[in-house]
Amino acid sequence: MEIWKIVLIAVCSAAAFVLLLLFLFAVLIDKFAFGRRADKNPLLKYFTADDFGLTAKPVCVNDGKTVLRGFIYSKKVTSNNLIIFCHGMGPGHIAYTTEINYFCGCGYTVLAIDYCGSNMSDGKNIKGIYSGVRGVKAAIDFARSDNELQKLDIYLVGHSWGGYSALCASAERKVCGVVAMGAPDTPAKTITAGAAQVISKPFANLLKPFICILYAFKFGRYGNLSAAKCADKNGVKTLLIHGDKDNIVAEGNAALFNAHGKDVTKYIAEGKGHNPYNTVEAQNLLSELTERLMHIKSGEDKKYFETFDFKAATEEDYEVMKSISDFIG
Repeated sequence: MEIWKIVLIAVCSAAAFVLLLLFLFAVLIDKFAFGRRADKNPLLKYFTADDFGLTAKPVCVNDGKTVLRGFIYSKKVTSNNLIIFCHGMGPGHIAYTTEINYFCGCGYTVLAIDYCGSNMSDGKNIKGIYSGVRGVKAAIDFARSDNELQKLDIYLVGHSWGGYSALCASAERKVCGVVAMGAPDTPAKTITAGAAQVISKPFANLLKPFICILYAFKFGRYGNLSAAKCADKNGVKTLLIHGDKDNIVAEGNAALFNAHGKDVTKYIAEGKGHNPYNTVEAQNLLSELTERLMHIKSGEDKKYFETFDFKAATEEDYEVMKSISDFIG
């Protein structure tokens, strides 16, 4: 065999090996992010319906692959609007009971379920970003089939992963409006941004096309949905809220900065990080809490969590929350 052919075969083989290696890295990163359950942390306090005097009716929803569980929350219902609350990454909707209480206090009925692999719901792991979209669509279908809920107008309110899920679901299921807080735009950008905190940013960006391929394999045409494009084409009024100091979902991957549809209203929360619905003081406390969780060393930490003011760390920003209730009406 001629030398040039041998060299060509060697180069092609090496290139194929490198591409395969990069794809395997993408698989490992995705597995690290979503290949486990998201359950409650025993060190943290999660507020429940009893803490706020809410009525909570348990419900089961099937997303086509997994049994999902949650509650229909209410207080004194004075509105014909139903909010389907869409939670972010973490232990399901239990991390947002303060916000759910606010909406119930406005007279809304709130349906909140945990997605695949999260808190109350089944599933060995989260599966991937699209599983949240599947969960929101299942919640909408449930609401439309329920004797009481089907009478109500449906609004989606979501944070982070839940914001992404709400925006994407609204392009497939007709609702009256969507509110998305701190919502990322695409799975590939979201995963590479997270990976960049562990590996170098250039290497993480190198993996982006392989993550796109992986998600196309896992979820078909749904795997690489853009939340911003869904907001532009969903045909319903949409409120996008984003903190100007959000270091979790940066500007380049924020749905707010990538959406330009005529039905989109934008609210940039000044001085806010990834949880724009909380006060700045609450966000500072939450950052401190997160830092302690990442560096637990001794029994001293246990005492810290026992005395931590969880109520102060979940204090709501009245202006932001009111902007949502005003938007819904």
